[in-house]
Amino acid sequence: MPQGTTGTVALAPEVKAMYDADFYLQGQSMVYWDQFADLKGPVMNGQRGISQNFPIIESMPPNFTVLDELIDVAPNQMRGSEVVVTLSEFGGAIEVTKFLVATAYADVYKQAAYVNGYNLAESIDYIARAVFGQGSRVWLQNNRTARSGFAGQTTAADVMTIRFLELMAMIARSIKMPLYEDGAIASEVHPFVLYDLMQDQTNGGLRTMSQYSHPEILFNGEIAYWGGNRLIVSANSKGFWGAGAAPTSAVATTTTAAINPGDTTITVAAATNIAIGQWLAIVDATEPGNVWTDTNELFRVTGIAGTTITGFVLDPGPGDAGGFRWPHASGVAVNNNNSVYPCPMFGPNSVTKAASSWTGPYGETVVTGPFDRLGRFLTFGWYLISGYARTRNAWLFRGEVGSSQS
Repeated sequence: MPQGTTGTVALAPEVKAMYDADFYLQGQSMVYWDQFADLKGPVMNGQRGISQNFPIIESMPPNFTVLDELIDVAPNQMRGSEVVVTLSEFGGAIEVTKFLVATAYADVYKQAAYVNGYNLAESIDYIARAVFGQGSRVWLQNNRTARSGFAGQTTAADVMTIRFLELMAMIARSIKMPLYEDGAIASEVHPFVLYDLMQDQTNGGLRTMSQYSHPEILFNGEIAYWGGNRLIVSANSKGFWGAGAAPTSAVATTTTAAINPGDTTITVAAATNIAIGQWLAIVDATEPGNVWTDTNELFRVTGIAGTTITGFVLDPGPGDAGGFRWPHASGVAVNNNNSVYPCPMFGPNSVTKAASSWTGPYGETVVTGPFDRLGRFLTFGWYLISGYARTRNAWLFRGEVGSSQS
């Protein structure tokens, strides 16, 4: 793989090889959603075109009528369809200075590999999870008719239970979703959802009936096997922050100043009903139906001084103070509504993935520079040409639940 440098050679070949190894090691260990996609290979083999089409042969209806000895069988038409995967470019990079390399105690190149590998894996997961979770087939816990009705913090019937998990597994089998080699299906849930599931003591609960009843762990993040369903827990699972019902003492305000990554304070128009220990949703955009916004955040209140609120974020950004991950403009909504959690149920062929042979399915490492006059700045990054598509909506669906925690 070319180093992509000009002028002075940035890294010796042996260092670049070590960088590649660390990059892929870190990336693979953090992949959750992508591991469930049906990767089509060989990977494009240099084919051109943004859209890649893969055929699907439809199954015939059962023939259970007894044949007449003198009458020929009536054939069915052979029907086929296609799944279309649209390829797109993805990438990320960080800049490393020669001064940092010269003065740091740590191996900066190794750290850059870890940072880029982690960023690649998390980026891929954000891309893939939307494909897994945005289908048209949805089952809502407790017979809710809309996401806005969930009140998991006060209504126990709104949270994930063993009964609802088993129901989703049985629905998956009833719609003849393709199964993994061991006859199982899989689902991925948020840690808050798993917490509620662990509190359910139906039939003794997951704890007393063995946390894991199958000895083989097939996937990153796999935590339990229940009713023919491999249960995966991941912090990269989606949460619709503040999309559920408002509590009795509702918070409904807006920010009055922009929020930057790493910030641990927000200023709001009014602090009415805000209390220490609450989770507040910072809502850049509402999320009805299949509309997802990856930059909404969940903020835990630890201090209140007038309209200045201090706290930490569930999925924190830069620094070690637990501050915000994403920038937020002044005027975005702040509420303490219940959150809602999608729980996709899928098999090995539910989502199709394709990638360019130029980058492979997990991207390539890129080292460029130095381009400045003194040769002080190097750029370390990753680059990927890839895409995902739901193979068939019939092979993929999600349940939605509330949580006692938010």
